[in-house]
Amino acid sequence: MEKLLTKEDILIILEQYRIGRKPLAKLLGWGETTVMQYLSCDIIPDNEYTKKLKKLLDDPGYYRNILIEGKNRITAVAYNKSLAAVDTMFTGSPILECATWACMCMDEKLAGVGKKDCCEVGEIGLLRLESVLMWSQIFAIRLLGKPIFEDEFQPGKTMMPYKSVEEDYPRLVTLAATSGDSLSQEVKELIAKVNDVFMWYGPAALLALMKAENYRLCGAPGARRRRIVKAETLRKAYSEVFDQAGVRKIKDIESYLQKRIAFIKKNPPL
Repeated sequence: MEKLLTKEDILIILEQYRIGRKPLAKLLGWGETTVMQYLSCDIIPDNEYTKKLKKLLDDPGYYRNILIEGKNRITAVAYNKSLAAVDTMFTGSPILECATWACMCMDEKLAGVGKKDCCEVGEIGLLRLESVLMWSQIFAIRLLGKPIFEDEFQPGKTMMPYKSVEEDYPRLVTLAATSGDSLSQEVKELIAKVNDVFMWYGPAALLALMKAENYRLCGAPGARRRRIVKAETLRKAYSEVFDQAGVRKIKDIESYLQKRIAFIKKNPPL
């Protein structure tokens, strides 16, 4: 039997999303007193309204979509406070923290050329973001001595190495400006440097680079030697290469990537 909604559940919704009773009702397109009426009931009926509230309770992503779509129904103060609260619920994942910081770095660069944000550039935005994260991880293992997130390199049919980022991309590009605050300054600097390099390249160069690194780490398409690449494997795969290239500091990132892309342009992957 499906669990009924309780008053305590509604109070949890209001608290975790930092939203008032009237603003929540407005977001859902209901009368202003609807939520208050449910809180005054001894027994809350099971209907379409309460089913929606139960979904809000269980799915922060669902609430976030409703909040953004209903932005104009509530005050700017209520919207910003609730958006910050729901975004905080998605933090705690190092890769998503890194991804939101990378998106912010992209937005700053795109603003300089008249673009609104990284969502504007569609699939190239995701390809660039995944590329930034992949190389930030590789360089972090080399320069900082440890990975900056736990997620393993695991390219699927799309060749994107990080599934969680691919799935969350539509949300990532709209996260609040406070995202990334949990990252250290050296991690932010490293990600920003990688992003600076990749902002100069279009989809053809980034896709060729992604194909080349997939080949290096996983083997030829159709004959993959490995499906998951752990941090230690990344360290071993690039250790000798970085030694030969003299990659020792963050400032060396730019010259290495430029040379790598130039090489791939002359020797494109199959």
